[in-house]
Amino acid sequence: MRPAYVIKAEELVAVNYLADDHPRPQSVEWINRGTDQVLRPTTTDMLLRTLFQPTASPSVQKLHDSSGLRVVFRSDAERERFATAFRDAIAKERATTEHVVTAIFDDRGKADTAIAALHHQGVSPAAISLLCRASHFGDPEARWPEGHSSMSITGAVAGGGIAGALLGVAFLFVPGVGPLAAAGALAASAIPSVASVSGIIGATGGAVAKMLTDHDVDGVMAEYYDRQIKRGKVFVSVDQRQTTLAREFVERVLEKNGGAHPQLPGPHHN
Repeated sequence: MRPAYVIKAEELVAVNYLADDHPRPQSVEWINRGTDQVLRPTTTDMLLRTLFQPTASPSVQKLHDSSGLRVVFRSDAERERFATAFRDAIAKERATTEHVVTAIFDDRGKADTAIAALHHQGVSPAAISLLCRASHFGDPEARWPEGHSSMSITGAVAGGGIAGALLGVAFLFVPGVGPLAAAGALAASAIPSVASVSGIIGATGGAVAKMLTDHDVDGVMAEYYDRQIKRGKVFVSVDQRQTTLAREFVERVLEKNGGAHPQLPGPHHN
């Protein structure tokens, strides 16, 4: 039997953090880790459609818990090198994303209330970010530049609300998505993100997730939030490195004001 390494479904996000020089497998296949049997195409499709959703039925959760991605290598030496690289990738993923507390809100009013509550608790505006569809920010006559350009409004646009007044807002037009409002620290990463993807993948999706991963949101969560933002919900994050408040306290403030923290499989913090 050819040497293989099995990645648990819950660890899949760490693949995004592998070093560029990791050994390339000869083949990959989804298996049941208990029986070592290859999953049927329909089962694999269900796994991938539900893996990063916040809720799952007991049967689907069992599928998540038992599945793994088997990667096959030419030699034992390559397999061992990959195992080492993957352990490093897991550590990097956790270290990269652990300082960002995130939540999703049903509307801008709830997000504004949460941001005001955070500010009242002493959280600096520099630690808070927001991303949503720009229609949430008001002025129907506003024009949004395309690509990497931005228009800073810092609360001047009608309907900017607490986030606009406190954080400042950049309006961006993303092909395939439409106008987005990025506020706070996220605006700084959003502008180059749109510049790098708007002409390549913007029209087919991925630009929002790219903004969030550049903002240190882990890849799995970024994909989930991408879908929610496109549906009209509002993303808020807090950089723990810029506040002395405990992570659990920040999460409670967000939750108390309507923020949802999806519970995804694996060692996610948000």
